[in-house]
Amino acid sequence: MPYCISIDKQAAERIIVELRRLGLIDDEHRVVRINNNVLVPLKIKEPVELELSVGRVSVVECNPPERKTTKTVKIPSLDVVGDVVIVRETVLKHMKAEDVISAIRYVYPRIRAIWIKEETVDSYRTPILKLLWGEDIREVIAKEYGVKLKVKLGEVYFNPRLSEEHHRLSQLVKDGEVIVDAFSGIGGFALHIASSRFCMVIANDINPVAYELLIENIELNKKRIRGSIMPLNLDARELPDVIRRKSADRLIADLPMWSLEFADVYEELIKPGGVLHLYKVSLINEEVLKSELLSVFKAWRIKECRLVMEYAPRVGIYRCDFIKL
Repeated sequence: MPYCISIDKQAAERIIVELRRLGLIDDEHRVVRINNNVLVPLKIKEPVELELSVGRVSVVECNPPERKTTKTVKIPSLDVVGDVVIVRETVLKHMKAEDVISAIRYVYPRIRAIWIKEETVDSYRTPILKLLWGEDIREVIAKEYGVKLKVKLGEVYFNPRLSEEHHRLSQLVKDGEVIVDAFSGIGGFALHIASSRFCMVIANDINPVAYELLIENIELNKKRIRGSIMPLNLDARELPDVIRRKSADRLIADLPMWSLEFADVYEELIKPGGVLHLYKVSLINEEVLKSELLSVFKAWRIKECRLVMEYAPRVGIYRCDFIKL
């Protein structure tokens, strides 16, 4: 049975501060007001008298309500895509599988599946996934600023952490522009841009599954789209064969590991004064990154480089914006 002291409500605040300073407050039970008195639970386990600033006060048995405690959950780094969660394989090196499942389900009680991402393979950047818990769900709908994106897990590249970047870049576009999204995936950038501006977006991806999903996602968002999107399923090196030279006001090169390999394509398609948004994996050192890029893009001016997200310890994915001279 807990023990308490009863204090006149006028002096209660001052006495509680005094008791806390003495380390006597029992935080597992609540302070309760009863008529003109306040019942303060203490850590003391026997009936005694305390000498306080208000004089001698008797400690007596009481029955205050317990405080509701909030469960502390250690949750691993994860991505939420629709109603599934994806965690990195490295998480299992630090936590037991059952602990990972328990922590995630506590925080996200409505999810239907938890997947482990083992690695990313091939030029399509597709993830290898293993089901850790729940239903074998392969298709989900992700939402970004009202844009709906259908995703086939394990068949296309999709990173929900780029949601803010998709939106941010779309706000840089002006009405009337022609934009080439050279590595569009399922349409993250293209759909955000066409939903925000009256413009033409040529969205290309070499992965046929991503191309099919891009078409589905255009239909899924048709009521939102203000501009137009032309989907293509080509190797980006073939784009100058089907797009008029120096016609693009803006080109998005979201292929961080290999974006420099397509410098000739950007040169062919972007008009003088046009903008290249190039994504690049680099050590988190902006000066080193700029030096590397300017050795490749000699006839361009770097307007800005900004860290988009961390990729690994001391390594990040940057977006560098170039102006073609």
